[in-house]
Amino acid sequence: MKFTRIIGAAVVATALLAGAGCSADSDAATTPAGPQPLVGLFRITAGTVDGQNVSGSWFRMVQPGGTPAAGPYMPNGDSPVPGGGATLLEPGTEGGLRVGGYQSEPQPGFADGNSLAASIMKPTKFFGVEFATSTNAIDPQTQNPAAAPSVTDEGGKLTADLSAWAASWNNQEFNQGAPKPPQRTGAQVAGAAQVKQAWDWVSKTWLKLPEKTESEGPPATGTYDADAKKYTLEWTSLIVGGPFNGFTGVWHLEGTFEPGDAAPASVR
Repeated sequence: MKFTRIIGAAVVATALLAGAGCSADSDAATTPAGPQPLVGLFRITAGTVDGQNVSGSWFRMVQPGGTPAAGPYMPNGDSPVPGGGATLLEPGTEGGLRVGGYQSEPQPGFADGNSLAASIMKPTKFFGVEFATSTNAIDPQTQNPAAAPSVTDEGGKLTADLSAWAASWNNQEFNQGAPKPPQRTGAQVAGAAQVKQAWDWVSKTWLKLPEKTESEGPPATGTYDADAKKYTLEWTSLIVGGPFNGFTGVWHLEGTFEPGDAAPASVR
């Protein structure tokens, strides 16, 4: 009887150890290792102001010689923010930024100088003229290829390629990407020989583009709470050309992330 009890206890202990090992293996298998791509829709929470406190999503323009943190900022007389130091952003028809594909500028892109790009954000007045943003396979200003927006998460820290991010205002185009595609030089940007496709959510078509393009400068960065699906994305981008040449755009997006496909399933 005593020998039987010893054998039984040993069997139970072995089973518990085996179960613990399987659980550990299972946990390790489900824990992502390294940067993980996030594909879907980054919904934009509209910017708001309470006194001097600005929250939600916004845009600022730093005057030459200033800094993103302290300014001085170009005042926007159409902004409800006291002093006009920030322009509040609102979600567009798609609700925000889609990654893994494009939200291109429509054709035509302007009406009386006002931007008609309304997929990412609602066109917003800036010095009496509405500006908006888009993401394009061929950047409207530089005419160079730009990679489709992509975001990776590593332990709650986001890194994003937003080189395709473009702002349109008063019949003018301004790349505001991070990193930035090279400025127009007349020569084509070196790219891979292979060609891939990316879905454009505005024109509802597949776009062909070089698999890789050169870009310059740091990417956009941010934070991500995987449980709450809340994110922030921030970046700066030098303005080249036009009346604000040499100024720097400062972008802050925040909201919730909705996982999804890079293209509608019906067109795959």
